[in-house]
Amino acid sequence: MKGLILIIILLSALSFIEPAYAPPSAAFYNPPDCTTSNGAGSATPIVLNCRLIPTDNAYVDNLLPTKSFGGSGVLIVQNVPSVPIAKNYAFLKFDVAESLPSSLAQSGARPENASLQMYVRLMNFFYNATVEIHNASPANWTENTLTWNTMPQLDTGNVSIDIVQNGTWARWIITRLIQPLSNSSEQLAFGAISSETSWRNLIWFDSDEYLFANGTTSPTLDLTFIEPYLTIETPFPNIPISVGPTTLRTDSNGTAKLLIPWGNYAVTLPDTIPISIGTRAQFVNWNDGVNSSSRMLPIGNNITLEARYGIQHELSVSSPYGTVAGAGWYFENTEGTLTLGSTAVPVEGVEGWLGVRDVFDHWTGACTGSSSQCNVTMSGPESAEAVWRVDWSQTIIAASVLVIIAALLPFLRKKQSKHRASTPRKRTSGRHHRNTASSTRKRRT
Repeated sequence: MKGLILIIILLSALSFIEPAYAPPSAAFYNPPDCTTSNGAGSATPIVLNCRLIPTDNAYVDNLLPTKSFGGSGVLIVQNVPSVPIAKNYAFLKFDVAESLPSSLAQSGARPENASLQMYVRLMNFFYNATVEIHNASPANWTENTLTWNTMPQLDTGNVSIDIVQNGTWARWIITRLIQPLSNSSEQLAFGAISSETSWRNLIWFDSDEYLFANGTTSPTLDLTFIEPYLTIETPFPNIPISVGPTTLRTDSNGTAKLLIPWGNYAVTLPDTIPISIGTRAQFVNWNDGVNSSSRMLPIGNNITLEARYGIQHELSVSSPYGTVAGAGWYFENTEGTLTLGSTAVPVEGVEGWLGVRDVFDHWTGACTGSSSQCNVTMSGPESAEAVWRVDWSQTIIAASVLVIIAALLPFLRKKQSKHRASTPRKRTSGRHHRNTASSTRKRRT
């Protein structure tokens, strides 16, 4: 136990001693946030190199779970399995929104390369330590509020390296830990922990507040973005495609490729492409499931999209009367359906008043039969015609009825006359007879 206490005291004392180490490489001095290579408009993609300095960096201590170590000049990482168990984790937070162009977040860009650097101030006597870098939530903490009890949870995925020397830069390639940026990802945060369980794991890194290095040994997050190419593949050559304000055409293989700055763009290609008379290509969807030929597309990294088209054939129909539903374009080898709205219409003029009609008789062309509905398999352009004929049947029936009625009228009248003649006259009553006799006597008098 005394030996353990002695080692702790010795290590603590070493923190105040400036060790001999090589000065940091000039490559790690802090330039402006982002620098570019290759000018805009060049045929070579622009490379954007961004270096971020932490807005917050501190370590936590399980033996002092409520103490904040924000403002400390070092970031201590260790995991000692002895009694008492001593654990120190380091946390770093970077403000992406303040350091990177807004177009990167709008486009959902993901860095082609990402690395985290920390300067090794002091490590254990064995000169061998393994340190893991994990993603951590950037929310709800600053370096002045961070404690063991309030530290954010670490993701399970990590990147680890072995560190073997004081006075060097430890560098983790964390590209796979960085998710595509978005307007909501304003900050990135990481946790550094030791993956060993012995005294060999103790290591101190410089924080951005280490006094003796004038800020040149601050932790950094380096992100490299490469201007993206948009590649659109179609089945057809020489068709126009609009990407924002730019219009380009597909090559002989049906492909269009464009080097374009990061951002959101309206992408539009033809909804239909003529192939021959009665045959065309109809846009179906993109390979990522979007069903519209016009879309907004965030372009942050190289992206290849396939525009899918289907072949359509036209089904045409003619009919001198009535209306026919179903004419139009159908995908190849699907079934088109023609349906007559009505199968009989009155002719114009007096004949129509007399019941003369035009009636559907049969189909010709792609359709056959006399049914009002016809199904056509569209293996190519098809056409059909509805054939009609004049129908006098109702007029004839009406005329026949009138003739019969006309023929029966004389007979009916004659029969009615005979009936009246054969009907006997009514006898007068006795009172009427007496009244008549009295009137006669009065006239004689």
